[in-house]
Amino acid sequence: MDHNVKKIGKDRPAAPLERRIIPAWTDYNGHLNVTWIAHLFDLGTDNLLDALQIGGAYAAGTGCSTFALGAHVSYLSEARVGDDVEVHSTLAGVDAKRIKYRHELKASVGGRVIAVLEQVSMHVDLKERRSKPWPAEVKAALMDNLDTTGPADLCDGLPLKPEMCHD
Repeated sequence: MDHNVKKIGKDRPAAPLERRIIPAWTDYNGHLNVTWIAHLFDLGTDNLLDALQIGGAYAAGTGCSTFALGAHVSYLSEARVGDDVEVHSTLAGVDAKRIKYRHELKASVGGRVIAVLEQVSMHVDLKERRSKPWPAEVKAALMDNLDTTGPADLCDGLPLKPEMCHD
């Protein structure tokens, strides 16, 4: 892990993922369909994990990755064909084996929030297919990239077992 990487915490968020809404992504209501909102959030997750250096290259190099445990999505407004949108992502929580992150899908012009996703993912050994604690240097780098302006509870807003919400 390159410890000289530009931090992506509250002062320097990860670069937003940018896309233009195409006709294939809309439904009979004439707006962005929830399937494609999920797709944009998934691309945003890849973008964030790569920025945190725990994405595809990390999985290939260490044999460990992250698996989603739970998510909460709020749909707040519409996006239509031709709209330019951005997925803004922040790391909201870290514990021994998990991370919580938040994505906001926003209109590129004006910044209107279209949808919000909060998700918790688990660090997993891909060979054993079991959870595994973060290596100390990875956890330290993640802690250094936390956005401390939001809620710290890893399970805030997510229907997970209470015992999963503590370090």
